[in-house]
Amino acid sequence: MIRRLGPAAWIVAMLVLLTGCTKDKKDPAQFVDGAPVAQSTEPQAAAQPVPEKTTTGKAEIAKNPDGTVNSASAKPVTAESTMSAGGLGPYKIGATLKDLQADGLVGKTEKLRADNCPDYLGAKGKAKYHSPQLVFFDGRLLRLTVSGDGVTTSRGVKIGSKVATVRSKYADGKQIDDWTGRPAWLSTIGDYGLLFELTGDKVSGLQAGMAEPMQFKYTDNQGC
Repeated sequence: MIRRLGPAAWIVAMLVLLTGCTKDKKDPAQFVDGAPVAQSTEPQAAAQPVPEKTTTGKAEIAKNPDGTVNSASAKPVTAESTMSAGGLGPYKIGATLKDLQADGLVGKTEKLRADNCPDYLGAKGKAKYHSPQLVFFDGRLLRLTVSGDGVTTSRGVKIGSKVATVRSKYADGKQIDDWTGRPAWLSTIGDYGLLFELTGDKVSGLQAGMAEPMQFKYTDNQGC
C-alpha cells in the first residue's frame, strides 16, 4: 500500500532533494583545479606609473639663469632610445657644450636673443637622435626640444599621444599654460622636468631640462 504524504512532508522531501542536487556544485570563481581559493574582499589598487630611474648627485647646473639654486640628489637617467627629464641619449641635461662638440654631437651654434640672453647658445643635435633643438646656458645643456616623430619617453608617451595618455602616464605632473593660454603638462623629478607641449588633444612637442627655467620660459616667455 502506497502511503500518501501530507503537505508538510512534501515540503521536507523537496528541501532534501534540492539540497542533495546543489551541495556538490562549485562556484568556478572559488576553485582552481578543484582546490578552493580564498576570496579577497580588499579593493584592487589602480596600476601605478613606472617611475623613472635616477642616480644620486647634485645637478651639473648649480644655478639657473635667474639665480635659483639646483641641489637635488635625484638625477633622471638618460637612455639611448628614450627621453626622460634628464635628457635624450648622450644629450644629458647639464652636459658641457665642449664635450658634446668633441664627440661630434652638436652642429653650428648661434647666440639666442643676445640682448637679453648673453650666456645662451642654441644648436641642433644629430639626426640619429631626432635632431633635438638644444639650448645651452653658460656652456652647459639647459634644455632640449623634440617635435618630430620617433621619440618615446621612458613611460611610453610620444608625439601624437593623447592628453589622456599623458595624464595617466604622468599622474604626478600638472597643467601649465603659456602667455597665450596654450596648455602643456609638466612632470618634475627634483630640479629636472619633462614638459609635454599640447595642441588640441595630442602631444605636439617634448621638452626636457632644468624644470624652473623651462617652466618660466613656457609660461611667461622669459629667458631663452
